[in-house]
Amino acid sequence: MIAILTTLFSGLGRRFAYWGAIVAAVGVAIWLLIRQGKHAAEADLAIRRADARVRALQKSKDIRHDLQNTDRTDLERRADRWMRD
Repeated sequence: MIAILTTLFSGLGRRFAYWGAIVAAVGVAIWLLIRQGKHAAEADLAIRRADARVRALQKSKDIRHDLQNTDRTDLERRADRWMRD
């Protein structure tokens, strides 16, 4: 990559072309790292959101199952205790 950039800057002098090519290569590398990091962070956020959604759905399913399988008197006792607290 430095060789390609050096040929682009060669009309300006060898030293300037060399340092210009190095600076341009470092700039491109930094830009690529930032871009890659941003994409990785977005993917990580999407995974965490999906996991949270799955946990919420599982918890909702468990609560619904408990409510359907618990007898009425126990539900009333729990509701009274919850309202007191």
